[in-house]
Amino acid sequence: MRVPYKINENTNLTYEASPESLILVGEPDRQILSENFQWDKNHCPSLATLCVEVIKSKFADSSLLDELPCQDRDYLLEILDLALPLQLVVPLIEDEIYWQRRYQDKYGTIIYRKRETWNWKSLFIERHVQEMVEQAQPEHNDEDEMDEILTLSSNYVRTLIVTQLQAWKPPLHWDEEDIPEFHPTDHISFEPIFKRLIHIEEFDVVYGMNAVGDKFTWHMFKLSVGDCQRLGKSLHYLKSLRILRIHRSRLEDQHVRVLMHGLIKNETLEELDLSHCLIGDQGALCIAKVLCVHPKLRSLNLCDNKIGQLGCEGLGFALLEPECSLEKLNLKLNPLGEGGAMGIMRALVRGTKLEEFSMAGCQFDDDAPIRTGQMLLLNKSLKRLDVSNNWFDEEGGNALVEGMAVNRTLEWLDIRETDITSNQYHQIKQYLKRNRLGLEEVNQVQEEISTGQKEQTSHSTLSTQKTAESGSVLE
Repeated sequence: MRVPYKINENTNLTYEASPESLILVGEPDRQILSENFQWDKNHCPSLATLCVEVIKSKFADSSLLDELPCQDRDYLLEILDLALPLQLVVPLIEDEIYWQRRYQDKYGTIIYRKRETWNWKSLFIERHVQEMVEQAQPEHNDEDEMDEILTLSSNYVRTLIVTQLQAWKPPLHWDEEDIPEFHPTDHISFEPIFKRLIHIEEFDVVYGMNAVGDKFTWHMFKLSVGDCQRLGKSLHYLKSLRILRIHRSRLEDQHVRVLMHGLIKNETLEELDLSHCLIGDQGALCIAKVLCVHPKLRSLNLCDNKIGQLGCEGLGFALLEPECSLEKLNLKLNPLGEGGAMGIMRALVRGTKLEEFSMAGCQFDDDAPIRTGQMLLLNKSLKRLDVSNNWFDEEGGNALVEGMAVNRTLEWLDIRETDITSNQYHQIKQYLKRNRLGLEEVNQVQEEISTGQKEQTSHSTLSTQKTAESGSVLE
């Protein structure tokens, strides 16, 4: 192994000898060139090297990987064919050298967030399974033919991110009179997939298609109630599921109803993301029902839906239930209005576990800005609040200032594009600093900042003096 794979290629380029250093006086006499990784390029290969290359060419017929010495084993993994079947290499090869080569050759740069306990082997297998699921054709029930590879991948797949699902297309051998006028909107079933991939902790799916070009039809982005019903049932196989995201899909109330029926008995889910869908009040009430009984759900994202007053009142009721453990709630870009905002803020006044809440761009009107300030007077749980892109004006800004003067827990408040005055903005900023620093009064904020600046100045002065003294000693 000439170049260790743990050394980034850019690092090698950075420390490569410059043209100026190569013309120094001592360069021609150097016998060992440690920076030259091609020093043996023109040497006759050793017998061991030739044997390893033969093993590489016959690896599919006779895999002798575990019988090789470490040095020869590493060299074999560097040159091993990247198109070998997974049925052969998954049980046999654990070394990251091979799986890094294989991932970068097929998929290039990593484009998804990596989990803490990631490795190249699991990363490649997860992308391979994702590719199979995204290309599976529902009219042929392709998911039923994945059993072998899914069983092989079961211990390595912890995250499954599906960015598209193929829409139903009439099989090529069908006659024109056999093709229905309206195509079915059903997609593949996840039940045979989740039966094998039981260790999945994070599942992310989008019901739609990518890069359709001039073949675009709205049919490609529809989903059926049966899709959600089958998905809800199949989630029962995932005993370790922590994160579920179904977003950027045409998910409506009837879809959410059957999906929540499948989640009602789940006890492991910690984060639920149903953002950028078409969920209305009835769907929000179904989600509220799950919140009332779920012991571990900490984060709920309902951004960019159609939730109004009735749905928010249901969510507010769920927040007050003792079994509700929700800490983060995102309702931005929903048409809440005053009624919807009040439905949530009534719960916040009475006391909940909610620490982060977003109502950005929720069409505040009438007294909603004033009620927000009044809520801050009484709430003792919120640490982050987003009310940006709502109309507060000077009157609403005064209510926020009055609320922040009393509130001691809120540490972050987004008030962009609310049309409050600059003076109100400055006052709110001072109150937030007070809360973050844990001070009693606002005037202590300036004292704390001044003290910090003095300490920094004195430290800089002392460093300058030490530098000058050391400089004089050297002279």
